Order: sequence, then C-alpha cells, then structure tokens
Amino acid sequence: MNYDGSHANAGGQVAVAFTQNSQSEVCLTSAVRRLTPLECERLQGFPDRWTAITYRSKPAADGPRYRAIGNSMAVPVVRWILTRLATAHEVFAGEQPETVTERS
Repeated sequence: MNYDGSHANAGGQVAVAFTQNSQSEVCLTSAVRRLTPLECERLQGFPDRWTAITYRSKPAADGPRYRAIGNSMAVPVVRWILTRLATAHEVFAGEQPETVTERS
C-alpha cells in the first residue's frame, strides 16, 4: 500500500463505512477520543464509579479521578502476580500448592 501523504502515526489507514445501498463512504478525518473515567476504571479492573467520590460536597472532577486511576495498579494483573508468587513460594518451601480459583 502507498502511505504517501499520510500522517506518520496514522499508517495510511482510512475508515470505510458501508451503507444499506452498498456504497462506501470514506472518513478522512480522525481524532483520538479520550477515555472516560468509567472506562479507565474498567480497564484497571475496578468496580464502576470506584473513584467517583465527593469532595467538598461536590462530585470529584475528572482530573483527580484520572490521576488516581493512573497511579494505581491493574487489579487483575496484581492478582495474577501475587497468585504466581504464592505458588512459587509453596513449591520452593516444599509445600503442596493450593489451587486458586479466579473470582468473577
């Protein structure tokens, strides 16, 4: 494919949409949508609205919520690492490793 004239980060890709009458429409403009705090919480493995606290009798602004989420660790990743560490510790200590079941 020829990527001449495309933006360096775009890779020359163009979005194409098909309509009911089988004609294609091309979208040449692109923008990156910012994730909402709720989407960021879900990506990190937190419950919905985990960072939605009240501050001075008002809901917390999005900025501090993004900061709190960004400074945290992803819950599923931490759970996986700690499970592996516990299993390795039991194996090297000569104990039988317990089977760990994932919580949903």
